[in-house]
Amino acid sequence: MNDELLQIKLQFESPPEVQEGLEFFVKSLESSLRLMIPKSVLEKAPDPNDKDATRAFFGKIGTELPLIYTSFGKTAPYIISMKFLAFSELTHGMGRFVSDVVSRWLVPGKQLPLLSVNSMAFEFVRYPGIGFFFHELFLKAENENDFNAIKNNLDNLMDQIKLNILSVTHARKIVAQKNLTLDQKKMIIQENIASLLGKPKQVHDETIFDQSHQFLVKILAEKQVSSIKEQIAPLLELRPQIFERDVFNELHEGLLLLKESFIAYRDSKHLTRIIAYIYLFRKTVANSAILHPNQRHLSLKVLKTKIKDNNNIHPVLGLVISLNILRENEIFEERHLAKAINAILPFARKVQDSYFESRRADSVRNFYIEIEKIDSTPFTSLEIAMIKQKLPTEVKTRIETVINPIFIQKNEEEVMRNILVLSNQLKYVHDIPQLIISFLKQTDNSLSFIVVMARLLRGNDRPLKFLLSNCPEGIRIENHEVRSMGLLRKKYPKEANVFEVHIEKQRFLREDFSLDLYEARRVVYDSLSSVLGDIRDYNGGMISKQNEALGELTKLLLEEDISNNFLIENYFYSLKPIYMQSVLPPIILKKQFMMLIQLTEHDYSQQPYFMQMQIVDNYFILMLGSMSPSFKDIIFNSIENCGINSNDLTSSLLNNHDVLCLGYLYQFTNPKDYETLLISVTEGIKNWQKSIQSPQKFDPVTLHLKQTQRL
Repeated sequence: MNDELLQIKLQFESPPEVQEGLEFFVKSLESSLRLMIPKSVLEKAPDPNDKDATRAFFGKIGTELPLIYTSFGKTAPYIISMKFLAFSELTHGMGRFVSDVVSRWLVPGKQLPLLSVNSMAFEFVRYPGIGFFFHELFLKAENENDFNAIKNNLDNLMDQIKLNILSVTHARKIVAQKNLTLDQKKMIIQENIASLLGKPKQVHDETIFDQSHQFLVKILAEKQVSSIKEQIAPLLELRPQIFERDVFNELHEGLLLLKESFIAYRDSKHLTRIIAYIYLFRKTVANSAILHPNQRHLSLKVLKTKIKDNNNIHPVLGLVISLNILRENEIFEERHLAKAINAILPFARKVQDSYFESRRADSVRNFYIEIEKIDSTPFTSLEIAMIKQKLPTEVKTRIETVINPIFIQKNEEEVMRNILVLSNQLKYVHDIPQLIISFLKQTDNSLSFIVVMARLLRGNDRPLKFLLSNCPEGIRIENHEVRSMGLLRKKYPKEANVFEVHIEKQRFLREDFSLDLYEARRVVYDSLSSVLGDIRDYNGGMISKQNEALGELTKLLLEEDISNNFLIENYFYSLKPIYMQSVLPPIILKKQFMMLIQLTEHDYSQQPYFMQMQIVDNYFILMLGSMSPSFKDIIFNSIENCGINSNDLTSSLLNNHDVLCLGYLYQFTNPKDYETLLISVTEGIKNWQKSIQSPQKFDPVTLHLKQTQRL
């Protein structure tokens, strides 16, 4: 090929006294480039005077970057030469990272000495304006064992270094160009500055500060970290491609999460995007959690890609998710993520061996998973939009809170009291059996109830233990005791049975993995009814009425095409006083729930609170919502001071995906009564608005909403 095509020039002016030496280095670098550029590219080198062909030629070289070329000495001690070529833009810190990783990881457990290191930023004469970075190093292996270890580890390590360089480049591009807000960019930049300040001075990469070096030294001496952030951040904001050099080390650790089988079937560009987004999301979620520590923060990126398996190409979606953990006993794993995805796309399934998670930061979890359709067809734009819109909510809903198993010893005094109560219920010969069902304990796998049952024995009655042996599958009876309670009319024996019922726990876990004890108790009662016939649930009357009311409400909402049973149950059981759950007309509850749906869809960045009211018959229905924690307390205080009898007022309070939902139902006889309530609520909202605008009562949530609105 024409040597003129690969002529290079420096991107800087050199002092006159070193210019001659640099010219020799430039000639040496040009020779190195001929070795590094693939022969398939060099063979198609165009005439240097053909500008279009020349531009295409260098563009082809760019698609091959980063390039790595290695050569070995033939006798001990073995000298290893390694050359690296990449774009100079967005790869700041690459030279130090490469030198450090190669010396420490080529021979596991042993650091190899670096004999020589050379670096140069340059551009091609025939391809001006595009910067390249060349890095060369020489290492020494003392013996043949080390040399063999190097050859065994070399290919894998070089692949990791390539992916790492590409990941860092992609991460910096995201910060510079993608849809990160100004605040998110500042968070990342300031965190990078803080990480530098926490290190010993001798390891600082001082070039990151450019003209601010002298200022930085002065501030470091005074240990005014906050002042550094204020002064340096505006400078770096203009150059968001600058990260500290440790970004390479951080992303290198991320690469170690990927299995070889995972890497083998995926494009390198896709792998770099995964690692880059995990890195950026971890930073942004961690900083958001610092600003708003009591809120759940989540970042999601949907990546369209294809994987090759047995010469077949499958379209898949890659999902990168980062979220913060609010409490130590919270769990979110693959099974939770799979359920969240299937709730949106039932026909999607996980790609085998595509799931991994990172717990590098204690408070932030990073996840990656790939999904495909069962029929292997591509995901439509509508399906992708549904994932983007609904998955954050589904993920937040399915975070599991681990609670220590409850163990309560059977209270014999309470058992005897229940036996006496049920014995007094048996007054006539034809009375059906009476029973009391009480929760006893839970373990990792089961729920346990203690059942006290009283019945009259007639001549042909079979032993209860025999009847209970026919319980449905999944129901286990243990510790059965039989006691005599005397005679009815001196003829019919009264028999008390005390036994434990154990039932599988898994089937009663709700979407958020909370335990539905009401449903478990109902299943126990239905199972006993199926084998014992007519029985009376002595302590389940209120529960039965609640279930009927909830069922009627659910039926009414289904007519409106609303089938979110999880939200319906949360709303219904949040109604206080509890007895009002079975007293209020279902049509009134339906009206308020429809307002709750609108509340959850409200845009709190435009208006920081939601308020809607309605009068149906003689019921005043009110629904309020906000993302601010202070909203609830101020509204509560206003209503308590309005003089309305609390027994006449039904309230509900629930937190739905960081939105505080307050509901009130007031049955009035005089219109002036509900007007008093409305005035109190309005005054409470005014007081809350004043509090969030006052600098003495700083509300970070409101500030966040205002910033979001401006951006």
